[in-house]
Amino acid sequence: MRDSGIPSDNFRKLAWDISGAFGDIGVLLPIAIALIVKNGFNPTALFLMAGLFYIISAYYFRITMPVQPLKAMSAIAIASGLNFEVINAAGIAMGIILILISLTGLSVKLGSFFPVSVIRGIQLGLGMMLVRSASGLIRADILIAVVAGLLLMANIVLIRKIPPLIPILILGAVFSIKGLTSLAIGPVALSPALPDADSLWRGFTLLVLPQIALTFGNAIVATEATGKLLYGQKAERLSLQSVPLSMGFANITSGFFGGAPMCHGCGGLTAHSKFGATSERSGYIIGGLLIVLALLFGRSALSIISAFPLGILGVLLCYVGIQHSLFIRDIIADKKAVFVALTVAVSGFLTNNLTAGFVLGLGVHYSFSMMKNTLRV
Repeated sequence: MRDSGIPSDNFRKLAWDISGAFGDIGVLLPIAIALIVKNGFNPTALFLMAGLFYIISAYYFRITMPVQPLKAMSAIAIASGLNFEVINAAGIAMGIILILISLTGLSVKLGSFFPVSVIRGIQLGLGMMLVRSASGLIRADILIAVVAGLLLMANIVLIRKIPPLIPILILGAVFSIKGLTSLAIGPVALSPALPDADSLWRGFTLLVLPQIALTFGNAIVATEATGKLLYGQKAERLSLQSVPLSMGFANITSGFFGGAPMCHGCGGLTAHSKFGATSERSGYIIGGLLIVLALLFGRSALSIISAFPLGILGVLLCYVGIQHSLFIRDIIADKKAVFVALTVAVSGFLTNNLTAGFVLGLGVHYSFSMMKNTLRV
């Protein structure tokens, strides 16, 4: 007879799936809050589109694929105060470009120019940037961050059998309920619309052009490589064609219904996996909850997510950044590869521009290759 004090295998698996489902909220929630407050996004549209994207991509890829706002595009839009119509138009334009490079095979051809050293540099640079972003969130809520950090460390080092995010999520839920002042039921009405020519042009020039190279390097090439590292054969549907195609259709749909431009980021893939996601189930959980948030609590979604402690988001983001940086370990014996990776990471980190970093890294890598060929001659 089973000991009633021991959780069943199904319960343990569910606990790990829940932990993995929330692995990337340290990126999603702060950007979502800023887009709603600064750029006037409809919270129902934003979270509904993100939730649907999570569920559809999890169903197709058979793993938990992250759903994140396009970071460079969001940063520029938030800093410049662009209205959501222009940002939606940029998302649609980006979606069209992603579908075209996928269907023409251009994404595969371009991806072949990215050596492992450059991919590891992108991963390391992004990890460093995530840690830097985490420090601001941690400083904003230092006491809760310390408690959350200690819980996470104790779980990882000492306990191990409990999914790492479960104690932290419980802590966050307690503080969120305590800090929630009002709760309005119901969604905010959607206003589907096609962008006009002016919004498309402004969105393309102001937002798409600065984003597209980063999207290709981080959200396509590095995501495909990261997925294969983390999931092996489970990630067989992940390719340099399927990833941009997924993001392309999602961004066109999201832009039409008023959601934020979105991507699959390699950092988010690490976040979900390291916190417990082993299959597509975590994607269904977080996607379903985002849809519930959008449709049932859309009118108070901003209040709900704003009540979640920033310190906890910072701790999660910091842990993900460290884990993402550690992918460089598999090239550590190759001095030239490490030099290229560090060139990408450090230059991208210092300029806050991973695009500049991986372009410089590609130059260094192919310079080494040319020197090697010249010496042979």
